[in-house]
Amino acid sequence: MKTNVTEKGQWGREIEVEVEASRVEKELDKALRKYQRQLEIPGFRKGKVPLKVVKSRFGESIRGEVIGDLLPALLEEATREAGLVPAAPPQIAKLDHEPGGDLTFTATLDIWPEIEVEHYEKLDATRMVHEVADEEITEQLEELRRRQATEQAVERPLEKGDVLIADLQRLDEGGVPVIGERFEERYFLIGDENAPSPEFEEGLVGMSAGEERKVSFAYREDLPNEELAGKTEHFDVTAREVRERSLPELDDEFAKDVGEQFQTMAEVREHISNQIQERWSYMAEQRLRSDLVGQLIEKNEFELPESMVENYLKSMKREQQAQGQAQGQAQGQAQGQAHDHDHDHDHDHDHDHDHDHDSEHTDEEREQAVRRLKSFLLIEGVRKQAKVEVTDEEFETFAAERAEQSGIKLEEMQRSGRVDDLRRELEEKKVFDLLGEKAKIKEEKV
Repeated sequence: MKTNVTEKGQWGREIEVEVEASRVEKELDKALRKYQRQLEIPGFRKGKVPLKVVKSRFGESIRGEVIGDLLPALLEEATREAGLVPAAPPQIAKLDHEPGGDLTFTATLDIWPEIEVEHYEKLDATRMVHEVADEEITEQLEELRRRQATEQAVERPLEKGDVLIADLQRLDEGGVPVIGERFEERYFLIGDENAPSPEFEEGLVGMSAGEERKVSFAYREDLPNEELAGKTEHFDVTAREVRERSLPELDDEFAKDVGEQFQTMAEVREHISNQIQERWSYMAEQRLRSDLVGQLIEKNEFELPESMVENYLKSMKREQQAQGQAQGQAQGQAQGQAHDHDHDHDHDHDHDHDHDHDSEHTDEEREQAVRRLKSFLLIEGVRKQAKVEVTDEEFETFAAERAEQSGIKLEEMQRSGRVDDLRRELEEKKVFDLLGEKAKIKEEKV
């Protein structure tokens, strides 16, 4: 194989490739013999058609298939030999081949950018610092209390804070029952701040077991589900049972119910405090990283190959489509189980993902793609220039920690092919640690 590379701008390259005739003919002969073994035509037994007959009848079409199958491997080999790393799949611009002659073709491509990063040792950044307040811990404890509340049926009218078990029948605007829209034994926590319609719940207050009441109401305008937001509904509600909720005391017995690792409320409070701090620390780290990367982008102006951006946008779109399909399947299953538009507290699901994935890329998507690609290239550039490396010992420790955090055995992670991603993650972490050490960082209390 012979190659010749011509520069076409900063990142563009044109590569001319010449492949020896013997190599092409060898592949063609293999394909012909394979086809011969499978061929069955009148006058010949299966697999016994003379090779020259196969070649005369089907040689040209098989030759086209062989060349088509060979091209991807030839392109990969040619770019590797020429020392080119494509930023996106190369495109065949010209192809020429005569039977018995050399195969020649020309491909155009953008190469993967190698960026010489400047000023990475002179960055300014802000690190968020958060001190956990008692109010935050108390809020979490109250949520735990609500989750562990007990319920007891009572013979009295429904009050805020109670639970109502009721049957619902949807009515049309004229008050006529809608066929197929009856929902039995629905659960309502009255006074829940996350209720899809406070107006609906207010209309239930005062009901007693066995009572029937017609209720008209509107959903909240801010529901994520645009189909329901602000919509007016009419229902005939029959109360089955009124339950009183009792919240447990915040004592050591409650602590033991929270988890077997706890013996006292002090331990629970400490655990909650640590969790809150971890969340803030994570957010602080992500913000610091974003700050550092943003400055690197500002201090190092360069253009990306357009094919690289387009290829990344396509991969983003495929990922969005896959996520949308997965969400759609999950939503379909949920609707199959409870396709009722009821007024329970889990029915205001979000349909935001139903946007058109086939539309052109938006300016926002393009900007996001460009920022991500530049971030990657700049971090990789710093890694190479600063000679940041990950030792085997460092990686083994890091991988073991990740495996423990995810509840997956390290061997399973290795089999799943996640090892390279983990190594890349650790390399990136070490680069950001380096940038943070060299940067002028001020703290901001939040």
